[in-house]
Amino acid sequence: MTPQASVIVPTHNKRERLVLMLETFAHQAVPDFEVVVCDDGSTDGTAEALASLEAEVPYRLVYVSGPRGGAGAARNRAAAAARGDVLIFNDDDMVPAPGFVARHVEACAAGDVLSRGERWAVPVDVVPSFLGRRADAALYAEVWSSARMTVAEKWTLDALAASPDHHYRFLQTCTSNLALRRSSFERVGGFDESFGTRWGAEDTEFGYRAQLAGVGIRLTTAAKNLHLEHSTDSGAKFTKGLENFRRLAEIHPESKGIKTLVKYVEMAVERGHAAELFDEQSFVDWTSPDILSFS
Repeated sequence: MTPQASVIVPTHNKRERLVLMLETFAHQAVPDFEVVVCDDGSTDGTAEALASLEAEVPYRLVYVSGPRGGAGAARNRAAAAARGDVLIFNDDDMVPAPGFVARHVEACAAGDVLSRGERWAVPVDVVPSFLGRRADAALYAEVWSSARMTVAEKWTLDALAASPDHHYRFLQTCTSNLALRRSSFERVGGFDESFGTRWGAEDTEFGYRAQLAGVGIRLTTAAKNLHLEHSTDSGAKFTKGLENFRRLAEIHPESKGIKTLVKYVEMAVERGHAAELFDEQSFVDWTSPDILSFS
């Protein structure tokens, strides 16, 4: 039977976080989905771990692999192997709330959109206490009770809520919590694989082409997941990924929004303020969500 949705997960050398995340998908409120993991050249025992996990989870778990090509290439390979009518993108360190799949499916059924969910985070110093443990109901609740809202995500949510039809909303495309119809993904043309293995910009580029194709971002706050933080330096990834942002400007010189973004990233990196571009180490004073309310 064809599932309603396929969750697409690219991964590279994050075995412990990946296994925890996959176990938590057992707590979804709806059973009609599959998870397709594309292993992008991992060397940490990811393949063996997933082979053991396949028989233990209550959903269809699909493993595909390929040569190291980066997140965009991995997402394309996973999407090609997926069977669902809705594709939901979730990173290998993002734990879903119980209604994650259902809320994205509802959003995509209501319109030809990029459903952009709400992302919470577990502080980096708390994450190790969860790794290596079975993600039963008790641990699942414990992980979510540690969830915090980052300054960066709060800013993004406010921007999308205030200007849902803004011309530059594609800049908020984030493939750690994003969904669209398979037919829309194929019409947009998938991810540009030329960004390679460096972090950054391939999701923004995809969002730009999606918006041009009439598939604009819509905020779906009820589709929540949370990031198992692994970095203490928000600016480092922008510094390492600067060439990807420059590549983005080369591909789309016609976009004033992209040109401004890239100039801003360049200036922040050059002046040593890259950490301020997307602050994931500072949190706002929000109470952790009650995950049972989002089933």
